Parts: sequence; structure tokens; C-alpha cells
Amino acid sequence: MKQNENFKFLDDEKISEKIIDFKDKNITSVRFFIPSIHCSSCIMILENLSNIHKNIIESTVDFPNKIIRIIFNHSGLKLSYLAIILEKIGYKPSINFEFLEKKNNKKIFDRKLIGKLAISFFCFGNIMLLAIPEYVGSHEDIWYLENRNFFRYLMLILSLPIVLFSFTDHIKYAILGFKKHIINMDIPISIGILVLFSWSCYEVFFDLGSGYFDSLSGFSFFLLISKIFQIYTHNKIFSFEKSYKSFYPISISKIKKNNKEENILLFSLKKGDHIIIRNEEIIPVDSILIKGYALLDNSFLTGESYLIRKKIGERIYAGSKQKGEAIYLKVIKDVDQSYLSLLWNNKKFRKNKKNFHLNSITNKFSQYFTPIVLIISIITGIYWYFINVSKIFQTVFSVLIITCPCAVVLSTPFILGNFIRIFSKKGFYVKDISTMERISNISTLIFDKTGTITDQNKEKISFIGPYLKCKEKKMISSLLRNSIHPLSKKICSELSINKFYPIKNFREIIGYGIEGIINKVPVKIGSSKYIGGITINNSQGTSVAISINKKFIGYFLFRNYYRKGIEQIFQNLKKKYKIIILSGDNNKLEKKYLESILPKSSKIIFNQSPEKKLDYVKKIQKNGEKVMMIGDGINDSSALNQSEVGVSISETPSSFFPNCDAFIQSNYLNKIFLFLKISRISIKLIIVNFMISLFYNCIGIIFAITGFLTPFIAAILMPLSSLSVIIFSLLSTWIVSRRFLS
Repeated sequence: MKQNENFKFLDDEKISEKIIDFKDKNITSVRFFIPSIHCSSCIMILENLSNIHKNIIESTVDFPNKIIRIIFNHSGLKLSYLAIILEKIGYKPSINFEFLEKKNNKKIFDRKLIGKLAISFFCFGNIMLLAIPEYVGSHEDIWYLENRNFFRYLMLILSLPIVLFSFTDHIKYAILGFKKHIINMDIPISIGILVLFSWSCYEVFFDLGSGYFDSLSGFSFFLLISKIFQIYTHNKIFSFEKSYKSFYPISISKIKKNNKEENILLFSLKKGDHIIIRNEEIIPVDSILIKGYALLDNSFLTGESYLIRKKIGERIYAGSKQKGEAIYLKVIKDVDQSYLSLLWNNKKFRKNKKNFHLNSITNKFSQYFTPIVLIISIITGIYWYFINVSKIFQTVFSVLIITCPCAVVLSTPFILGNFIRIFSKKGFYVKDISTMERISNISTLIFDKTGTITDQNKEKISFIGPYLKCKEKKMISSLLRNSIHPLSKKICSELSINKFYPIKNFREIIGYGIEGIINKVPVKIGSSKYIGGITINNSQGTSVAISINKKFIGYFLFRNYYRKGIEQIFQNLKKKYKIIILSGDNNKLEKKYLESILPKSSKIIFNQSPEKKLDYVKKIQKNGEKVMMIGDGINDSSALNQSEVGVSISETPSSFFPNCDAFIQSNYLNKIFLFLKISRISIKLIIVNFMISLFYNCIGIIFAITGFLTPFIAAILMPLSSLSVIIFSLLSTWIVSRRFLS
């Protein structure tokens, strides 16, 4: 009952609204701050909460920030009981409204860990002082021999807080991991602590010796230092969310008092502002619908594919995606940028991504390393049982300490994480370290043409057909303003219309065109095939056909301008990658130009719809190709998601595409070869780090087995090995980045 009372306040709607990210029908999405998250085992346990309760749909851990995001069915599970479940398995949530509402309120580590460090230091220092007489020949001092039990029992008492901390930090998580069939490094550490403490107590109780309380306290103290150092480094140096939020300018269309649209940064939005959201755009803030017909896709939030209708005055949550005509919203909540990064990191948008060799090597290393360490320690113990019984625990415990794989496990996130941070400063924003691993394995590059290798800011637009009347321009603009397609925006800007007609039955077929009814007149805009019954000569550029009242009235012609240095980009890439151009256009003149600048082995395929692009990516993947697709993030979204790595190129982004794995600013496309080259180098650096760590472990094991290494010295060397890996990671990534990106 006490547990229920602890979290009963969460069932109050006024309180729960402050921590709930999304709630609609039976689905709720919530985030909790969990201070006790400290290792990969915690992540494995917390991301498998759906196995504990049937109404938990999904759980995702943000390790650096110690946050868990949970999607659950609130009709079968109360928010208060969800918090109780977390508490029961050892991960009590800290309900801190200030943390949830202020994006800069980030703790490097919690006070409990600092408290444990202080107590461990006190106990360690005093135990070492009490143990000094044993090291300097106290057996010859009659007074000490008469009072030896006082000193030994005092050391035992001082070691109790240390053992208690070790139990909460390691043994608990070793048991939880074991229950989930996860073999983690907490298991050998826990075994070593329990055995060492038990044997020390045995020696003291039966007056056989002073035990190993000094080694135990030293090990605990330096292990805590190592843990704090790792947490500090994770949070201060490698915050992957920071790369996305700090450097990438997400923009939104704001409605000014004179009803004119203004493109502003998302960070500039305030409560009370009016914004316009077009078809396929994601709503970035909690809002109220004030105008238009809202048909929302909440699959980004709930995983459910059904569409939800909203009426004027109803609340719409951030993360919902509009399907249909443009809608007007009133902002009711400040922008929570971390929530957008939550969508960016949502695992649902990685479901087609495969695991590659580096990730499997790291996982296999963690799985097999612990059993190997246990076998070596058992063999060591058996060996010293026959040679010298007094050295059994010294050697066994030294093996368990010196072989802690913290240094090896840190290698991958430190090197790849640092490169992610460096890339973000150069205009290339990578989602996570898993994406970096996949980038290093790419064999084929697929480029979209329009908006990717062409510069839309320098395109020439002309209308081919009879002179457009003011009414026709107004009808065309009224329909086009509901679409986020780059060509739609270009035409709207060219027509310069400020007042618009209301529209009904708006529909957009991605890759083909849009249509709607304006003043009872049907209007269609798109490809000649979509308009129907017409033929347009596309040899001069890209065309957008116009049909009003079922009559073809002409088309807008876009003459493409290729990005500066595009020829050099392809020349740099041709040595390592296959290059393919997929385009929805059918322009023979452009095909001849592309053939002149591309390597001979390249392929150029025109007349590709979004479905055909997706099918083509699947086809070459079946042949063993590892694909990076680079597109504009709109018509290419399906192909981007299917590719091993989907990269969206952008000038000034006005929408958010969780389907892609990385963003690249258009003015940095000429550096794509360097980004790919560095990603391959990063794998080599990780392997070097692996070799250094394994060499260190092998040398340490030899000294530990032969009895020349005490547990105390091993406990000091263990964090130093982690420090050496971090120093190598920082220096190597700095040298590589300076050489190629300076």
C-alpha cells in the first residue's frame, strides 16, 4: 500500500499532464527520469518492459540523460502502477517536474553516487591505516598481538557500507540481468566481492588473519571513481541529442497579424503564436486547431497506422502528422525540442536497418567475455589450491578485476560519438553510433536528382501556355500552399499571391500531384501523367502541369541548375562506391549531361516513382549491396527508410523526417566523400582500441594468475585502462578530423 501511495498523485490529471508527452484514445506516451541507470544491462532490462506487463507496448532508454520513454495502454495500466513496476525492478523514477519542463536542467550524476564516493573514501582511508601494522611486521609486537582483534573487527565494520554499496550497484543488477538471460560484467564483480568479503570474515572470526578488507575497500573506491568518470564523459562530451538540437535549424511557417506567412526557426515559437501546417508535415508543438480539416497520423507516437480526425478547438499533440489540406493552429505550449529528438531517435524508424559486423562483434564480445573470465578465474583458483592456498583469493580476485572490459566497451561509443559531434559542426548530422557503423559498410550510393544534385535556389521557372489570369493564379496558389513539395513552394513564391480561396477535398499523391475543389471547380496540379490526356516535352527541364475545371491550361517549366562541384563529388566517390541516379524526370538532355560527369560504371534511371525507387533499393539489397540513399526527404521517404542509411539533403528545412538516419546541409554535400572516408577510418581506430585493451588484459591476466598482482593494484589499474582508451579515442579522432575536415 505504501508503494501505491508514493505514486498515487500521478493519477491526478493536472499532475499527469505535465509529464505525459502524448495521450489519445487508449495510448499514452510518458518519460521518466531514472537516476539508477548506469550500464548496458540496465538498458536491456528496461527496454524489455513489455515482457513484464502486457499493457506496456514499448520502452526506449536514453542512456546519457537517464530517461526512459514508455508507450503503454492506459485503459489496462494506470500511470501510478507503471511507476510502481519500475520501482519493483529496481529503477525507481524520480518525478522531477523541473527536469521535465526545463531542457537545460541536466544532471551529470546524482547525489547518491557522490555520497557513496565520500563514504567509500572514508572507509577506504581508515581501513588502509588500520591495515598498515599487518604490512610492517606487527606480528613481532606483543601489544598489537593482544589487541589485533580490535583492529580486525573495526576493519570489518568499516567494510560493511562498502559491501552494501557493492550489493546495490552490482549484485542487484547481476541478478536482474541473469533473470533476463543477460550475462553482464556485474556477475564476476559480484562473485568476487561476496567471496572476498566472506573469506575475510572467516579469517577474522577464526583468528586466521586480517582478511582482504583493504583490497575490497580499494576496489570499491576506484570502481566508483571509474563509474563517475564514465558517466561524466558520456554526458559532457558525447550528447548525441545535442548535436541535432544545437546545430540543425528546424523552421516553421508562422502567420503574422497581416495574415502573411513568415518562415521562422522553431525555437522562436511562443505560446499564442499561430502557425500553418501543410500536408505531410509533422506538428512540432502542442496546439489547438483553429482552422481547417485536421486528419492526423499518430504513428510516430503510437505505432498505430489509423488516421484521427480533430475538430476546431480540439488539442493536437506534438509529433502528429497532418494528412490533407493545410491547417491553422494556435500554440499552447513552449517547444520541447528534446521531444523532437525523441521522435528522431525512435526505434520504429530503424526497423528495416540491419545489424552489421561491428555491432555484432561488440555484443558477442560482451556475451563471451564474462564466461571466459569466470573459467580463467576458476582454473586460477584450482591451480593455487595445489600450490599455495593462501594466494587463492588474491589471484582469483585480481583476475576478476583486471579483466573488466569497461575499456573495450567504451571504445565504440567514444570514437563514433566523437565523430558524430565533429560531423555535426561540418553540416552532417548523424542520428546515432549505430548509423555510423552502417555508414562504414556502405558499398552503393543512390542519389535523387531534383533537389539533391540540383540547386533549386538557382532554377529558372517559366509558364508555358496562355497568360494566367489573376483568378487562375489565385486558384493555383490556393492549392499549392497546402503542399510541402519544393516545386509547390517555388511556384507559390513565383506567383506572389497573398489572399487565397478555401479548398475542399484536398488530396496529395506523393510523387504524382495534388488536387482539390476551389469555388466548386476541380483543380489538379502535377505530372502530365497525373493530369491525364496530355503530352509534354520534358527535354528542356522538369515540368508541373495545371488543370482547371478538367481542362489543361499549361505547365510550369523548371530548368535545372546542378550544384557547384558536382562533377568533382562523383569523381571522388567513384573509387570506393557504385553510383546510381534515380529520378522521377524524363529528360534526355539531362541524362546525356549526367553520363558525361559520372563514372562509366554508374547507372542513370529516369521515370522513377516513389514506389519504383523503393523496389529498386530492395532489389539491389537482395544482391548484397549496402545502400546509402541521398534524397530530399519527401518523395524519397520510403527509399530512405529501406536503405541501410537514408540521408536527407536540405537547404532550409521546414519539416521533420524521422524516416532518415542523417541530415546533410546542401552546401556541405561536396564533403560527403570525406564523411564516408572518416567513417571507414573510425572502424580501424576502434579495432586498434580493441587490440590495445586486449593486450592490456592479457598482460594483466598473466601477472594476476602468477600471483604478482594484488587486487588493490588491479583496482587502480582498471580505471587507468579506461582512461587510456578515452585518451586514445580523443586524440585519434582529433588528428583524423584535423587532417581531413580542417
